[in-house]
Amino acid sequence: MQTDTRIWKVMTAKCAGGKDETTRVNNTDSDELVAAAVAADDDINNDWQRRMRELQGAIILASLVEVTLGVTGVVGVLLRYIGPLTIASVITMVGLPLIDVIASFAEHNWLIAFLYVSL
Repeated sequence: MQTDTRIWKVMTAKCAGGKDETTRVNNTDSDELVAAAVAADDDINNDWQRRMRELQGAIILASLVEVTLGVTGVVGVLLRYIGPLTIASVITMVGLPLIDVIASFAEHNWLIAFLYVSL
């Protein structure tokens, strides 16, 4: 492409000497620049969007498993063999390793910690 046949778009930028330097960018190339900027933005956004899709998929799958267990009545059958003592001990064993995390959250706001404990 010849420079005399191009349609120019003018952008100004400061050079190191403090002078205004005019940089010209071809309008036809600006479409390519926009496409490159969008592609770079997609690369940045793609990572968190991929994580969000994984999280959404995990939530959907967990809810489908819960609905399936509830509809089929498997929970009722399991409750015949698993009593409240078993459930309470399992919940305690799962919760005990979380004490450090709970303490670090509670030390930031004591009011919310006391309100939570009072519930």
